[in-house]
Amino acid sequence: MNKFLGSALIWVFFLCNGFAQEADTLQTDTVRLDSAIIAADTIPAKPDSLIFWKTGGNFGINVQQVGLKNWAAGGNSSVAIGGRIEAFANYEKDEAVWENSVQVGYGVIRNGGEGNRFEKTDDLVILSSKFSQKFSEKILMSTAVNFRTQMDQGFKLENTADGQARTFISDFMSPGYLQASLGLTYREEQDFRVTLAPFTGRFTFVLNDSLSNVGSFGVEAGEKIRSEAGISLAGKYEKTVWENVKFQTNVNLFSNYEKFPNTVVNIEAALNMKVNDFISSNISSQLIYDDDVILTRDDGTRGRDVQLKNVINVGFTFSF
Repeated sequence: MNKFLGSALIWVFFLCNGFAQEADTLQTDTVRLDSAIIAADTIPAKPDSLIFWKTGGNFGINVQQVGLKNWAAGGNSSVAIGGRIEAFANYEKDEAVWENSVQVGYGVIRNGGEGNRFEKTDDLVILSSKFSQKFSEKILMSTAVNFRTQMDQGFKLENTADGQARTFISDFMSPGYLQASLGLTYREEQDFRVTLAPFTGRFTFVLNDSLSNVGSFGVEAGEKIRSEAGISLAGKYEKTVWENVKFQTNVNLFSNYEKFPNTVVNIEAALNMKVNDFISSNISSQLIYDDDVILTRDDGTRGRDVQLKNVINVGFTFSF
């Protein structure tokens, strides 16, 4: 009996000691956990102004060089270089959505030897801003501003009896386009959105005196600004076709109420292919038709016509 009682006391002693050690461990862990929680609480929270902003963009540069010497098949040497930067900053919180973007691009090419001129192949400045108030996740009331122009003078090469002549046809803010609109936007996630704006003002600027004096780009001869009121439809669609291959298109239609249904058409489509983090390829096309623009066609005649631009680029891209 005494042996049994002694054994029982020994077991009770070890059990109590074990529970005491476990309690100490739990207390220590709790202190550590509390310290971790306190340490975590001391980390400054990211401000709301940063949480609800999404920003990004990319910069691309393309270079091409063809050198020919005593080449039996014929042809001309050429050097081409171009660059483009695109960036966006979008904000969305509660019922407010604010979308901003900028595109700037410039490119030149020189055909032949060093004595020949560089001619423009790309030149654009596009600034866009749209503020929307949600009726629902898919329907929004939107007000938008879009501005387009170019940075440098533009020339058209025309064949004459004496060879080729360069005709001055455009310049910075000649033309420049500012379009402000108020309407309804329908969107599906980030892939598709379209805005119908029955209240749209469109302003065409031709600030170069020689171009405004002859009434280029639809302004009255001698005037530098043309104002129009009408209705517009703007849409955007993006789709990842395959891995690292994205298709996107932008559509902008405007019709002056005085000339309705005559419509200014601007459609852009691009297929962007990413090789790796630094090398990419881009195939793009743009179609423009403006009933008020009288242009010189490739055959030398003048009149209204569809403007087409097709570009294939392979170069270096840096995302940020």
